[in-house]
Amino acid sequence: MSNGHAGLKLHWRPASCLFALFQGALSSSLVGPGAVGSFQGGGGGRRFAGYAQVTEPPVGFFIGGSSIRGLNGLYSREQHVPGGFSHSFTFSYRHDYTGWRLCLVGASDSVRRSTGRQTEWVLIDPDKADRLRHDGDQLIPGSGRRWSHVHRTKDTEPNLKAGSAVAQAVEDDDDELPWQVVGVGAQEMLERLKRYFNFYKHEVQAAISGRNLPALPLGGKGLETGPPDGFSLPSAVQAAEASEADGTDACLEGPASLENVEAELPMADSPWASAVLELRRARCHRRQRKLEESEAAIGAALSLFPRFAAAMEEQGKLRIDQGRYQQAIHSFETLLHIDRTWPSLADWLVRVHTLKRRQESDVLAEKAEVVAGRTSQCLAWRQTGGCSPTGVLEPSADKPCTAAIVNGNSGFCQCTPLGARGASGSAAESTCDHVPFTCAQKCAERQQAESGQRPKLSEEEARLAAEVAKVAEATPCSLLRGGHVPEWCHSDHYRVLGLRCDFAATEESEELKRAYKRRSLQYHPDKPGGSALAFQRVADAHQVLLDPSKRRAFDEGSDFPRKRQQDGSEGETHKEEVEKKYFPDRFDFQPFGDPHSDRREAKARQDKLLERRRQEALARGARAEL
Repeated sequence: MSNGHAGLKLHWRPASCLFALFQGALSSSLVGPGAVGSFQGGGGGRRFAGYAQVTEPPVGFFIGGSSIRGLNGLYSREQHVPGGFSHSFTFSYRHDYTGWRLCLVGASDSVRRSTGRQTEWVLIDPDKADRLRHDGDQLIPGSGRRWSHVHRTKDTEPNLKAGSAVAQAVEDDDDELPWQVVGVGAQEMLERLKRYFNFYKHEVQAAISGRNLPALPLGGKGLETGPPDGFSLPSAVQAAEASEADGTDACLEGPASLENVEAELPMADSPWASAVLELRRARCHRRQRKLEESEAAIGAALSLFPRFAAAMEEQGKLRIDQGRYQQAIHSFETLLHIDRTWPSLADWLVRVHTLKRRQESDVLAEKAEVVAGRTSQCLAWRQTGGCSPTGVLEPSADKPCTAAIVNGNSGFCQCTPLGARGASGSAAESTCDHVPFTCAQKCAERQQAESGQRPKLSEEEARLAAEVAKVAEATPCSLLRGGHVPEWCHSDHYRVLGLRCDFAATEESEELKRAYKRRSLQYHPDKPGGSALAFQRVADAHQVLLDPSKRRAFDEGSDFPRKRQQDGSEGETHKEEVEKKYFPDRFDFQPFGDPHSDRREAKARQDKLLERRRQEALARGARAEL
């Protein structure tokens, strides 16, 4: 096989932020694997196709997708043969930072006999041990399972006792393979990739240093993040830790009860004793849904030690339970600045961003100018389509009570609750043809008519007002409730059931059972204020939170659609977006997109094929029985 002038079909998928940077250098700088044939390197999903002429070895490589993180990254071609090896080197590429090498070397006699090739590609670790191999006699190696593990020392002889670096490879874990291999054909492109890698490192360092996080709080009795070594916890807190290790609620009675905590507080003999007792107090109040009392206790703990990490975490959870998601993000970001290693912190940041995103997608959010324009008698102008006051609601066109409603707009004025039922009334139910008016004026006139201070509505006006009122009754989760929608309308399952965000969910969870029973009775269709819609919403929330996998998917926003990349492939999940924002150090440098996308697509195709064959076999079996 010649290593010379062979045409390679080029496939490449860059990350969206690099596409504009690299687009001009595609055909001359990035090449696929092998001296001849189509790209086999894998990784990156759909790629832009083109052709490149391989006339000489690449100046460098990018490798990605291996679970051995030190193996991933940029490799530059070495001008001199590395020492300390018995290999016969044709080409050697060295990782810019970790010391790994990608080398084309002379194959051993056994490899030549088995493959018929004179050379092989090897990935050599910093201990100079061969870890992975690929058939040679080509300028660009492939990726994925075209590589295989080897178990030999730097002397290229098999030796399973050669050391930990070699012994670890005995398990032949596919995740260790390089799932993305890209040859870089021009020095200019390699330098661009290096600059972009430096930018990636800069972003990692900025995240680690907390440069974009809230400032660290000051004041109080000190800047410690937790009680000092040797600190003896108050007895009520010790009892709480012991009793709640199995998930039981010790706040109601016993030595860890809220009553005992409050009795022990006046006797606290140090600021830290007071702080941990206030934290325990806050947790019990939140468990009992006394959120204002919980907030006061958390404030007391943080006033003593503003960097008390456990109290900061509790503050974030409390704000989630209050539905104050932006403030909860601030709490968890502050905790991140205090201690990046805090347990489950990444999970909580994902969860609160998920809830905030769900809240923003709800139709429950009223426009700020509409809220600001309310009066004692008027809530808002509700715009409708079709030049009919009973037409489809158009919330984006709603206006404040003080705004002039000019000719050409249909809808009605939503007035403050009227009558004993407390249902919001309406006024100025208008088609598109009318003189200008304000809802503040019209609601005042309508209430005067209801109280007898003005002439009563005509029969036609009363009929139209009744029809419009039915719209509010038929859409209980809309803004027509005046901004005070029932809890069951919200997208947050925890809020629907009135549960704290960190309740322990099991099939035997008494907390979940009580919440479900309470809400089911409250919203039963036979109860006042209940409905079949509300009853079903409660059941749906319970079903999700009862199932651990469904609960985790809900918390992580797995149902959110992914953004589309410029090449049409799917982008990152919501969870990945959030985690990369706060913990970029946990993710590899990926200038050419997800190195595992092809692997996943291939597995999905295989699974689909196997399922189709299974269904066909079942169908044949059914026909045979007939």
